[in-house]
Amino acid sequence: MSRDTKDLAILVFPTYPSIINDVKLSTVKKLKENNIIIYKIIQEKYFFSMYLNKPIKASNIISSFVGIKKIEIANSSPNNIKSIINNIIKIGQKIIVDEKFFIRVFSENANFLPRDIEFIATGLLVEKLANRLSRPSTNEESASKIMRVYIGNVKSYISWKSLNGIGGNSYGKIKKKAFIIIYNQISLFSLKKIIKMGFFPDILVLYWDYMELKNILLSLHQILNNISIHKLKLKLLKLNVLIPERNNLNIDILLNLLIIDICSYYSNLINVVLPFNLILHPSWLIDYSINVCIKNGKIPWMPNLFEEDLNFIFPSQNFNNNRLEALDVKRSKFNAYIELRNKIRIRIKSNIFQKNIKVFSIQKGVLNIRPNYIDNILNSI
Repeated sequence: MSRDTKDLAILVFPTYPSIINDVKLSTVKKLKENNIIIYKIIQEKYFFSMYLNKPIKASNIISSFVGIKKIEIANSSPNNIKSIINNIIKIGQKIIVDEKFFIRVFSENANFLPRDIEFIATGLLVEKLANRLSRPSTNEESASKIMRVYIGNVKSYISWKSLNGIGGNSYGKIKKKAFIIIYNQISLFSLKKIIKMGFFPDILVLYWDYMELKNILLSLHQILNNISIHKLKLKLLKLNVLIPERNNLNIDILLNLLIIDICSYYSNLINVVLPFNLILHPSWLIDYSINVCIKNGKIPWMPNLFEEDLNFIFPSQNFNNNRLEALDVKRSKFNAYIELRNKIRIRIKSNIFQKNIKVFSIQKGVLNIRPNYIDNILNSI
């Protein structure tokens, strides 16, 4: 380890203290996959610190990892008050430039009182910055620069950069599988959510043609690349196997009815994911999906039901956001879909459906920028 980086560490804060060991294990695996050398790991109560050969690169890699609340890039210090304060002053002089600052100390060590360190360090730093326009703030809200200091039982850390993580549970924490169908953007968004909830995803990809499948797989890879997987099976099915004829019916409504039936009649899993949203989908469709799933012994999960930040997804032109008008769709138009829905339901329950599903395995260690499994899948269809 070079002299410049020997005291540089990244602090990893899991979403919940109870998953710290899971997060640490998956983080180590992920960094090794990216050829990051880990020199040392120190575990504290609410976080763990890592000394690495490429700390900046490592922090960017794991910031999108499930189960991580935030990451701090920090300089470590011996656990004595003189060293802690000296390092606060040293780093503060480098990062504070003509701005209001605030020093916040968090301590897991009963031998150190945060308020005392904050008071002493702030006073000394004011003296050092006297020739600048920098001045202390009375609280974090009014400060433009916040120095966070974490005092652990082994080391202390003075943070100079913070990255927010995506949070959620560690991958597979609840030890249950959930069946999910990937066929559009909102279904990919739902996949992110159930992974963050701690489910193992059982994935079926539906597609119309080669280009659509390619785009889905590339998007899917961006999600899978942020979890620690040993092996994952992907099931694929071309949609024209189930919907050879459309009869001028709205394809979006028809496709959503298909999703409901596959979740209800095909999957053996109790937990199924329906990618519906109150803004994008009519309320009658949501009520219908819940009733069908429960009737067939399923537990429907709708992780995006109340999500409002879905501006990147264009709602179907025939899905009116007004609830009253959506109810009119049920009375006047839903009957037109029943005959074709029943034909599709028969196909789902038949051996033809199962025989047309192709299964591919993703092995641990092949998730890189353009993984081989994507080309292997595309070349096989």
